[in-house]
Amino acid sequence: MERTKQDRAHFRVQHIPIEEMFTAQELLDMRTAFEAVSMGEAFVTLESLRVLFEDMELQPTPTDEQLEELMQTCGKQSDDEFVSFELFARAVALLIEINADKMTTSSQDEGTGHH
Repeated sequence: MERTKQDRAHFRVQHIPIEEMFTAQELLDMRTAFEAVSMGEAFVTLESLRVLFEDMELQPTPTDEQLEELMQTCGKQSDDEFVSFELFARAVALLIEINADKMTTSSQDEGTGHH
């Protein structure tokens, strides 16, 4: 069941338009944070992405390995060293979902034996 939830989260993050995952204000806030780090470019590096996650106080901040895995899950090509705003937004959505799942998983284990 846990694997199914992960697969569904990955599918949603890759295919749902980012405008449907966030409010207009959240997108604006993320765009502002992204542009502050990207220095006017349409992309950031993985190192800058880590700074962004730290600035946004997404806990826990992903390690290098987790960051690369997260980016690939969201659709980044492994040979591409740059991250677009859309890819960044999708990564934020997935991190939020993963973190929310970790907090609720233990309380949802009860009552799963219903037919």
